[in-house]
Amino acid sequence: MHAARIIRDPADVADRLSIFGVTAEEFRPLIEAVVAAKNDVVAVDARTASGSKAYFAGVRHKRLLFLPKGWEMDSTGGVESVYHPDTGIRIVYQSVDEACISFRGPQPVSTKGPASEAAIKTAQGELFREDEAPEVPPERIARLNSTVWFLCVSINHQDPDDVRAELALPAAIDRGHFKGFLERIFIVNFGEWNSRGSAVKRPDDDDPYQFSIARK
Repeated sequence: MHAARIIRDPADVADRLSIFGVTAEEFRPLIEAVVAAKNDVVAVDARTASGSKAYFAGVRHKRLLFLPKGWEMDSTGGVESVYHPDTGIRIVYQSVDEACISFRGPQPVSTKGPASEAAIKTAQGELFREDEAPEVPPERIARLNSTVWFLCVSINHQDPDDVRAELALPAAIDRGHFKGFLERIFIVNFGEWNSRGSAVKRPDDDDPYQFSIARK
Protein backbone atom coordinates (compact mmCIF):
# COMPACT_ATOMS: atom_id res chain seq x y z
CA MET A 1 0.00 0.00 0.00
CA HIS A 2 1.49 3.31 -1.04
CA ALA A 3 1.58 6.05 1.59
CA ALA A 4 -0.22 9.19 0.47
CA ARG A 5 1.01 12.71 0.81
CA ILE A 6 -2.06 14.46 2.24
CA ILE A 7 -2.55 18.19 1.73
CA ARG A 8 -5.33 19.76 3.80
CA ASP A 9 -4.15 23.14 5.12
CA PRO A 10 -5.95 25.84 3.05
CA ALA A 11 -2.73 27.65 2.16
CA ASP A 12 -1.04 24.43 1.09
CA VAL A 13 -4.13 23.38 -0.86
CA ALA A 14 -4.18 26.69 -2.71
CA ASP A 15 -0.50 26.36 -3.55
CA ARG A 16 -0.82 22.78 -4.78
CA LEU A 17 -3.96 23.45 -6.84
CA SER A 18 -2.10 26.21 -8.67
CA ILE A 19 -0.42 23.55 -10.83
CA PHE A 20 -3.90 22.75 -12.16
CA GLY A 21 -4.75 26.43 -12.66
CA VAL A 22 -7.74 26.32 -10.30
CA THR A 23 -8.71 27.33 -6.77
CA ALA A 24 -10.65 25.33 -4.21
CA GLU A 25 -13.56 27.78 -4.49
CA GLU A 26 -13.84 27.20 -8.23
CA PHE A 27 -14.80 23.59 -7.52
CA ARG A 28 -17.91 24.68 -5.60
CA PRO A 29 -20.25 25.10 -8.62
CA LEU A 30 -19.15 21.71 -9.89
CA ILE A 31 -19.87 20.02 -6.56
CA GLU A 32 -23.19 21.85 -6.24
CA ALA A 33 -24.18 20.54 -9.66
CA VAL A 34 -23.31 16.97 -8.63
CA VAL A 35 -25.36 17.26 -5.42
CA ALA A 36 -28.34 18.72 -7.32
CA ALA A 37 -28.19 16.02 -9.99
CA LYS A 38 -27.95 13.23 -7.43
CA ASN A 39 -31.07 14.54 -5.70
CA ASP A 40 -33.01 14.98 -8.96
CA VAL A 41 -34.71 11.59 -8.86
CA VAL A 42 -38.19 10.28 -8.09
CA ALA A 43 -39.44 6.91 -6.91
CA VAL A 44 -40.19 5.60 -10.40
CA ASP A 45 -36.70 6.26 -11.75
CA ALA A 46 -34.23 3.47 -12.38
CA ARG A 47 -32.35 2.29 -9.32
CA THR A 48 -29.09 3.62 -10.75
CA ALA A 49 -30.50 7.01 -11.81
CA SER A 50 -29.11 8.93 -8.84
CA GLY A 51 -25.55 7.74 -9.33
CA SER A 52 -25.68 8.11 -13.10
CA LYS A 53 -26.98 11.67 -12.93
CA ALA A 54 -24.28 12.60 -10.42
CA TYR A 55 -21.61 11.16 -12.70
CA PHE A 56 -22.90 12.95 -15.80
CA ALA A 57 -23.05 16.25 -13.90
CA GLY A 58 -19.54 15.70 -12.59
CA VAL A 59 -18.12 15.10 -16.05
CA ARG A 60 -20.00 18.05 -17.56
CA HIS A 61 -19.13 20.63 -14.92
CA LYS A 62 -15.55 19.46 -14.61
CA ARG A 63 -15.19 20.26 -18.31
CA LEU A 64 -17.02 23.57 -17.96
CA LEU A 65 -14.46 24.46 -15.33
CA PHE A 66 -11.29 23.32 -17.10
CA LEU A 67 -11.87 23.77 -20.84
CA PRO A 68 -11.83 27.60 -20.69
CA LYS A 69 -8.45 27.29 -18.95
CA GLY A 70 -6.84 25.59 -21.93
CA TRP A 71 -7.56 21.96 -21.06
CA GLU A 72 -9.01 19.56 -23.62
CA MET A 73 -11.65 16.86 -23.58
CA ASP A 74 -10.31 13.34 -23.57
CA SER A 75 -12.10 9.98 -23.77
CA THR A 76 -9.18 7.63 -24.37
CA GLY A 77 -10.21 4.04 -23.68
CA GLY A 78 -13.66 5.25 -22.73
CA VAL A 79 -12.33 7.09 -19.67
CA GLU A 80 -13.97 10.53 -19.69
CA SER A 81 -11.49 13.17 -18.56
CA VAL A 82 -9.96 16.55 -19.17
CA TYR A 83 -6.39 16.68 -20.40
CA HIS A 84 -3.76 19.41 -20.27
CA PRO A 85 -1.66 19.29 -23.46
CA ASP A 86 1.41 20.88 -21.83
CA THR A 87 1.61 18.99 -18.53
CA GLY A 88 0.00 15.71 -19.63
CA ILE A 89 -2.22 15.76 -16.54
CA ARG A 90 -5.63 14.10 -16.84
CA ILE A 91 -8.48 14.56 -14.37
CA VAL A 92 -11.35 12.06 -14.08
CA TYR A 93 -14.55 12.63 -12.10
CA GLN A 94 -15.36 9.93 -9.54
CA SER A 95 -18.20 9.50 -7.04
CA VAL A 96 -16.76 7.81 -3.95
CA ASP A 97 -17.93 6.35 -0.65
CA GLU A 98 -16.13 8.79 1.67
CA ALA A 99 -13.63 11.47 0.73
CA CYS A 100 -11.21 13.41 2.95
CA ILE A 101 -10.53 10.79 5.61
CA SER A 102 -6.83 10.80 6.43
CA PHE A 103 -6.51 7.20 7.54
CA ARG A 104 -8.63 5.76 4.73
CA GLY A 105 -8.55 6.46 1.03
CA PRO A 106 -11.74 6.99 -0.98
CA GLN A 107 -13.14 4.11 -3.00
CA PRO A 108 -15.30 4.31 -6.13
CA VAL A 109 -19.03 3.84 -5.67
CA SER A 110 -18.88 1.79 -8.87
CA THR A 111 -15.80 -0.30 -9.52
CA LYS A 112 -13.37 0.91 -12.16
CA GLY A 113 -12.77 -0.99 -15.38
CA PRO A 114 -9.65 -2.17 -17.23
CA ALA A 115 -9.30 1.11 -19.14
CA SER A 116 -8.91 3.12 -15.92
CA GLU A 117 -6.50 0.54 -14.54
CA ALA A 118 -4.39 0.71 -17.69
CA ALA A 119 -4.38 4.52 -17.72
CA ILE A 120 -3.05 4.71 -14.17
CA LYS A 121 -0.50 1.97 -14.74
CA THR A 122 0.85 3.78 -17.79
CA ALA A 123 1.15 7.13 -15.99
CA GLN A 124 1.70 6.56 -12.28
CA GLY A 125 3.47 3.26 -12.85
CA GLU A 126 6.55 5.16 -13.95
CA LEU A 127 6.95 6.68 -10.48
CA PHE A 128 8.34 3.73 -8.60
CA ARG A 129 9.64 0.19 -8.74
CA GLU A 130 8.33 -2.61 -6.60
CA ASP A 131 11.53 -2.61 -4.53
CA GLU A 132 11.28 1.10 -3.73
CA ALA A 133 9.78 2.63 -0.59
CA PRO A 134 6.12 3.57 -1.05
CA GLU A 135 6.61 7.29 -0.34
CA VAL A 136 7.12 9.23 -3.56
CA PRO A 137 8.64 12.73 -3.34
CA PRO A 138 6.43 15.47 -4.88
CA GLU A 139 9.22 16.51 -7.24
CA ARG A 140 9.15 13.08 -8.86
CA ILE A 141 5.42 13.44 -9.45
CA ALA A 142 6.01 16.85 -11.00
CA ARG A 143 8.59 15.41 -13.42
CA LEU A 144 6.20 12.86 -14.88
CA ASN A 145 5.05 13.41 -18.45
CA SER A 146 1.55 12.47 -17.37
CA THR A 147 -0.52 11.72 -14.30
CA VAL A 148 -4.13 10.61 -13.89
CA TRP A 149 -5.92 12.34 -11.03
CA PHE A 150 -9.45 11.69 -9.77
CA LEU A 151 -11.78 14.40 -8.50
CA CYS A 152 -13.49 12.39 -5.76
CA VAL A 153 -16.84 13.61 -4.41
CA SER A 154 -18.77 11.89 -1.63
CA ILE A 155 -22.35 12.67 -0.57
CA ASN A 156 -23.75 11.20 2.62
CA HIS A 157 -27.25 9.85 1.94
CA GLN A 158 -28.30 10.31 5.57
CA ASP A 159 -26.78 13.77 6.09
CA PRO A 160 -27.21 16.17 3.14
CA ASP A 161 -24.72 18.60 4.67
CA ASP A 162 -21.96 15.98 4.66
CA VAL A 163 -20.46 16.64 1.24
CA ARG A 164 -16.72 16.23 0.77
CA ALA A 165 -14.31 16.46 -2.13
CA GLU A 166 -10.66 15.78 -2.81
CA LEU A 167 -8.33 15.59 -5.77
CA ALA A 168 -6.53 12.26 -5.49
CA LEU A 169 -3.65 10.61 -7.31
CA PRO A 170 -4.05 6.82 -6.94
CA ALA A 171 -1.01 4.56 -7.12
CA ALA A 172 -2.92 1.80 -8.88
CA ILE A 173 -6.28 0.12 -9.41
CA ASP A 174 -6.75 -3.48 -8.33
CA ARG A 175 -9.98 -5.39 -8.96
CA GLY A 176 -11.85 -2.19 -9.64
CA HIS A 177 -10.72 -0.40 -6.46
CA PHE A 178 -8.03 2.16 -5.78
CA LYS A 179 -4.91 0.56 -4.35
CA GLY A 180 -3.04 3.20 -2.39
CA PHE A 181 -2.59 6.87 -3.15
CA LEU A 182 0.47 8.95 -3.91
CA GLU A 183 -1.13 12.30 -3.13
CA ARG A 184 -4.48 13.59 -1.87
CA ILE A 185 -5.56 17.24 -1.90
CA PHE A 186 -8.51 17.88 0.44
CA ILE A 187 -10.80 20.48 -1.15
CA VAL A 188 -13.97 20.20 0.98
CA ASN A 189 -13.48 18.56 4.37
CA PHE A 190 -16.06 17.10 6.75
CA GLY A 191 -18.24 19.85 8.24
CA GLU A 192 -17.24 22.54 5.73
CA TRP A 193 -19.98 22.24 3.11
CA ASN A 194 -22.86 23.73 5.12
CA SER A 195 -20.71 26.63 6.29
CA ARG A 196 -19.48 27.78 2.90
CA GLY A 197 -22.06 30.53 2.48
CA SER A 198 -24.52 31.32 -0.30
CA ALA A 199 -24.44 29.38 -3.52
CA VAL A 200 -22.11 30.48 -6.25
CA LYS A 201 -23.58 30.88 -9.72
CA ARG A 202 -22.94 27.87 -11.93
CA PRO A 203 -21.02 28.44 -15.13
CA ASP A 204 -24.03 27.43 -17.25
CA ASP A 205 -26.67 29.57 -15.49
CA ASP A 206 -26.46 32.22 -18.23
CA ASP A 207 -24.73 32.06 -21.58
CA PRO A 208 -22.45 29.04 -21.98
CA TYR A 209 -18.71 29.56 -22.22
CA GLN A 210 -17.44 30.26 -25.68
CA PHE A 211 -14.59 27.88 -26.36
CA SER A 212 -13.57 25.28 -28.87
CA ILE A 213 -13.70 21.63 -27.86
CA ALA A 214 -10.87 19.34 -28.83
CA ARG A 215 -11.25 15.62 -28.40
CA LYS A 216 -8.31 13.27 -28.04
